[in-house]
Amino acid sequence: VARKALEKKDTILKRNLGIVKSNLILLDKFFDRHKDKFIWRRPKAGPIAFVEIRKNRNSEKFAHNLVEKKGVFIAPSTKFDYGTRHFRVGLGRKNMPQALKLFEEYVNSEM
Repeated sequence: VARKALEKKDTILKRNLGIVKSNLILLDKFFDRHKDKFIWRRPKAGPIAFVEIRKNRNSEKFAHNLVEKKGVFIAPSTKFDYGTRHFRVGLGRKNMPQALKLFEEYVNSEM
């Protein structure tokens, strides 16, 4: 199985890079709409971003409430020994449009 995947590495990398690039565009637009709530810094490399919460909110509680109310998972910065005001977003998900829709509903109603 691993050998077949290696043989198809160019196809797999191209597909995954396409997902990440599409998601970056969606995230740029999302965080532009919510720049009063978050500080968005595009990652310089890799498929992960750390987003800063502008308001004095604990990222662990924020992440917990988001998954409880909308089923959207973000990883709080407390899990990475990175303070309490950031959260991690993975950029490689194919369901990013659906997740962002739910995230936006949460942000609009809770923040």
